[in-house]
Amino acid sequence: MFEPLYPDDAARVGQLARVFTTIGDERMKEIGLYNHALAVEPVGFRRWEDWVAGILVTPWFMNLILLPTNEAQMKGDVTGTKRRLDMPCGEVTFNIGEVEEVGPYLASSLYSPMGRFDVHAVAVTTAWAAVEKFFKVPEVEEPEHGDRKCS
Repeated sequence: MFEPLYPDDAARVGQLARVFTTIGDERMKEIGLYNHALAVEPVGFRRWEDWVAGILVTPWFMNLILLPTNEAQMKGDVTGTKRRLDMPCGEVTFNIGEVEEVGPYLASSLYSPMGRFDVHAVAVTTAWAAVEKFFKVPEVEEPEHGDRKCS
């Protein structure tokens, strides 16, 4: 079980979805990566530590997204570079991004492009299954020097 979003967090997630819908409409629809069977939809967003975290499904990618809740979390981070975070499932590598009206965020790709999904509901179901794995501690004991994977 996860903590529900505060109203301000829910508004940011809604804004994230609206911005990526606009990006899709204005910049992505005409390129080959765009899957017209899909729509932008945020899935499973929750508070995790000091982040608002969940999966964003779009017609061109499915990413685990972390939105900072304060400016200090991403201070010094440079858009276009990578950052690693320890999550309950293990270490996850994120790309640092930034979009208008939302600000900086971390994104870890699950699927891109999205051609394997013929139906939006299947993409969303896949996202729900994936998001839970990121926040679950693995039950199997891992080797001391091995990397845990969140897939």
